[in-house]
Amino acid sequence: MRAIREADFLLYIEALSKIIPWFFALDHTHYSRWVPIHLRDMVSLKQLHPDVYAEFLKGNFVVKKSKRAFSAVAIDQAHEQNNASVKGDGGAVGLTENPAALRRWMVSGPEMARLIQEF
Repeated sequence: MRAIREADFLLYIEALSKIIPWFFALDHTHYSRWVPIHLRDMVSLKQLHPDVYAEFLKGNFVVKKSKRAFSAVAIDQAHEQNNASVKGDGGAVGLTENPAALRRWMVSGPEMARLIQEF
């Protein structure tokens, strides 16, 4: 992982604080509700959770899917990509309506994702 400088972290906080009013002005309900909370959490991270803050500065907030530079993605994005690879072409439509199919997906999904990742 690539470490980030504290100055980059502060720049992120500054940029985020400047775009918050736009979420309200443009009626982006979820962003206007949750970005201020995220900003508050990030501002207080160093004081409340110095160990998490240190890991954050080390770059431990992304998933590297390969050894290539700039190939890291956000953890939630990597999770969604894994879900997509497990579901396959047919998607998850109908899985919840068929208990046998849902059970197969739950049991085989993690192994399929691992095999696809190795391939």
